[in-house]
Amino acid sequence: MTRDLHQSIAEVARAIEQLNQAFEQRADDLQKAGDPQEWQQWVKAAHAMRDSGNIYLTWARHYAGTSGPQASAESDLDDFLNEGAL
Repeated sequence: MTRDLHQSIAEVARAIEQLNQAFEQRADDLQKAGDPQEWQQWVKAAHAMRDSGNIYLTWARHYAGTSGPQASAESDLDDFLNEGAL
């Protein structure tokens, strides 16, 4: 993976994490406000956003790892399966 790809993926991962934190904070605020129906909907939305972000990052790491001379089938599979790696 090139340095540019690695840096870009890291930036996207940080942005997605900030978004996830904002969604979780909103859910916490709704829970404190005492609106269980809106809170439940927001929790579902927060989980969907987190899952979607993880999927996109996994595919980005996978595709970034398949380019360049150092790419190998074994490392591609490892990167694809390791959602937490950057």
